[in-house]
Amino acid sequence: MLLYFRRVLYYSKIENHRRAIENAVRLIIPTPPNQELLLTGLLVMAACYAIGALSSLLALWSGRLALVAGHLAALAGAVFGIAVALAVLLGNHYPLALPLPDLFPFARLSLAVDGLSAYFLLVISLVAVAATLYGPAYLQAHSPKAGPARRATQVLALNVFLACMAFLCCAGDALSFILCWEGMTLASYVLVVSDDQDGENARAGLLYMIMTHAGTAMLLVSFLVLTERAGAFDFAALRMAAISLDGSTRSTLFFLALVGFATKAGVVPLHVWLPRAHPAAPSHVSALMSGVMLKVAIYGILRFGFGLLAPAFDPLPASWGWTVLVLGTSSAVLGVLYALQQHDLKRLLAFHSVENIGIILIGVGLAMLLWRREDAGGTLATVALTAALLHTVNHAAFKGLLFLGAGSVLCRTHVRNMEELGGLARHMPWTAGLFLLGAVAISALPPLNGFVSEWLTFQAILGSASHFHGPAGFVIVFSAAMLALTGGLAAACFVKAFGVTFLGRPRTPHAEHATEVPLTMILSMAWLASLCVFLGVAPGYAMGLLDAPTAGLLHGDGASTVVTAHGPLVLSAAFMLPGGAKATAISMTMLAVLLLALTPLAWLLRRGLRPAPQRTAPTWTCGMAPTARFDYTATAFAKPLSLVFAALYRPRSAVTRETAGTPYVVRRIHYSGEVIDIAETHIYHRVQHGITALSQTIRDASTGRIHGYIGFVLGALFLTLLLFGGGQR
Repeated sequence: MLLYFRRVLYYSKIENHRRAIENAVRLIIPTPPNQELLLTGLLVMAACYAIGALSSLLALWSGRLALVAGHLAALAGAVFGIAVALAVLLGNHYPLALPLPDLFPFARLSLAVDGLSAYFLLVISLVAVAATLYGPAYLQAHSPKAGPARRATQVLALNVFLACMAFLCCAGDALSFILCWEGMTLASYVLVVSDDQDGENARAGLLYMIMTHAGTAMLLVSFLVLTERAGAFDFAALRMAAISLDGSTRSTLFFLALVGFATKAGVVPLHVWLPRAHPAAPSHVSALMSGVMLKVAIYGILRFGFGLLAPAFDPLPASWGWTVLVLGTSSAVLGVLYALQQHDLKRLLAFHSVENIGIILIGVGLAMLLWRREDAGGTLATVALTAALLHTVNHAAFKGLLFLGAGSVLCRTHVRNMEELGGLARHMPWTAGLFLLGAVAISALPPLNGFVSEWLTFQAILGSASHFHGPAGFVIVFSAAMLALTGGLAAACFVKAFGVTFLGRPRTPHAEHATEVPLTMILSMAWLASLCVFLGVAPGYAMGLLDAPTAGLLHGDGASTVVTAHGPLVLSAAFMLPGGAKATAISMTMLAVLLLALTPLAWLLRRGLRPAPQRTAPTWTCGMAPTARFDYTATAFAKPLSLVFAALYRPRSAVTRETAGTPYVVRRIHYSGEVIDIAETHIYHRVQHGITALSQTIRDASTGRIHGYIGFVLGALFLTLLLFGGGQR
């Protein structure tokens, strides 16, 4: 213990000397006015979130007043976040640095905003605008009987959640990063369990806390090893200390951090908390958790892989890239396969988040494999990283839109099971249209944004195939095939989700009496829909936002130099394929114009030049009156795929027949079925059983005798000395 305090005091002296030097430099080289303005913007953003959190006290007088004031303050914070991020990304500013007040004697807290930080701050703030605009009307409609205490809790947790995500991406040291990471986790947990009525949300929140804190423990180990070597907590010192690491230590620290971030991102097989926690949260919080919080983990992987642990001049270890690529491919395929079998609308969207995180990781893994290894000067690595970062904002936009659309359905019908919905397009036309746009975007269909980032991912995969041969080349080709399969299955899944939910006849009174949602909820969905359209139709103009993060991470050309080499209206990959052939190029703007021009032509062809006389007659249904039971169900739609992938799904079904006094007259047949998550059954259930058996063994060995306890302590001490006591004096 004495040695520990000596080390703390030693590091404190180092920090004091470093602060004195930095203060002297700051006096000699003052901060430029534009940087002072941006730093002021960060402080105003923090003040807005703080005011929003304090607005929870208004619940003492009015829960509704606290709800509106807290969300408005968070909306203002998100707007300032967008302004600061755009100023950094579009301006030629040096990375912003802002020292924070000294709260600890052994560490200095600071904020540092570079290109990567600003880009993820932009992603967070874009979705936060929609969520904060959507939240008050949704909470009033979904849970009108909620008391002031719940309203205050939701307002406080939402503002803390947004602030921690925003400032985590702006953290300049390990301690600030961990504090914001933990604050983000705790605030999101409170939001998940805030609407618990039957205990299901509490169980989902408990699983979420266990999984994410296990991941946090991995991050802590990685950070502590680096800080012990650096003698400081700031990222610059950690980066310098990591240069001298040997290969095995470097890879061990990276994989520890990868496990921590992958748990938060919901990467297979660490995803089991996600399909439970995301549907349990209020829908605008689900949009933030799925569209934004998972991306914070992607930020951490990029910050560690390309920044803190990257070698000074050598390529990244190949094991890093292959591991991330395989995890991404597995998550993409398994996520969409499990989503196809879900009938809970929000749970379906949660599994699609697993899929899209996998697509992002495919691009990240390719960038890790190609960086500093190819002859084209990092072009392919830039294309791969650009695809990953572009899909990050694309997924935030369309997944946020889809969760808000699902929330609109939920607050009007109070039902998440698609089998109990149907016919909502007649009663909720705005919600149906905006949900359809999000479904087209997530299915990677042109001309919307999902197509652009997945097309760039394909370009990176196909371009990198010529650089790998043998088993490595097979893995690259297999990843391309799985990505294509993922796109097709995603389209099929959203045909089911939209058709069963919004088309056909209402299956229950909940769906039959649904009405359209308030204007603020429609506007928030329209905001994200406009992002989907802009990023799809004119993605070249958004490439300038990717220059700073790609050039900063890869130390080469920016995204716009590589991807929009032929102008902002044409996307291309500026590399040569084997044989001298150029890479594919595409103009999303011209494609959108072409589709718009073909729409009236298709209408004319359908009607014909000479309108034929029409005859209207009821649909023939074998002499019976058509009802909602005639419509296709979600179970029937997914049944063929459940049979094809039965080895993966392990489907369970039960059929119950009700008879009318005799077995020959069947009055009603009940069918129930479910699919099994193999990660949950083959990994976590076995771990649970092992821990239970070990606990029972320890309990049986606890005889209550002091001699046994003393022997146990001595044995543990002996093993500790044997394992860790071999160091030099």
